[in-house]
Amino acid sequence: MNILECQNIGLVKNEQTILSNISFCIQAGDRIGIIGPSGSGKSSLFRLLNLLISPTQGQILYKNKNIQEYVPTQLRRSIGYILQKPYLFGTTVQENLIYPYELLGQKPNFREISSYLDKVKLPQNTLEKKNTALSGGEQQRIALIRSLLIKPEIILLDEVTAALDEENTLLLENLIAYEQCLQHLTLLFITHNQEQAKRLGHKILYLEAGHISFWGARADFFKEKGEAHE
Repeated sequence: MNILECQNIGLVKNEQTILSNISFCIQAGDRIGIIGPSGSGKSSLFRLLNLLISPTQGQILYKNKNIQEYVPTQLRRSIGYILQKPYLFGTTVQENLIYPYELLGQKPNFREISSYLDKVKLPQNTLEKKNTALSGGEQQRIALIRSLLIKPEIILLDEVTAALDEENTLLLENLIAYEQCLQHLTLLFITHNQEQAKRLGHKILYLEAGHISFWGARADFFKEKGEAHE
């Protein structure tokens, strides 16, 4: 089943064309690597998919319904978006990790929270820490946990491991892949790391100058494009 579909999407800002003729369908459970040169429109595409901006042409369908018809806050429960620079609100880590339960009208499940902290190798007393006491890598792990606790159907990851060392990168990749299978998440991730695209992606969407220059299976992309397309 197609969970997400872009139909001839275009985006123009300040008389500059950011995206043009973007059309593709994504099935539930897909893992899509979004790659391409800097400035090719990758982050703009994610902002469109999360209703942060609107296309100037075409439409985006989520479950066969134009996303413009959804209430933005409700849509963002189903389509989670994590930025390269993590954003934690409030003062403490606990505030961030009980927020998903409050959003869903549930009591905090501290056993579930504890399990996630273990999975990303953070000590249990991390809950008591102030956000400002965390390293960038720790903040990114908390932001990912927070998004997963909301139980989205689609998750958008915008270069979330770009600033991390290899150990933390692989740690987050393993958690993402595990949760994607467990929850049958649909995953779209932007990366400049082609090895990461190979590890995580089943399909590749390659953007160049605001256009799609490749859309298809990962193996076909690397066979057709080779290794030097970043």
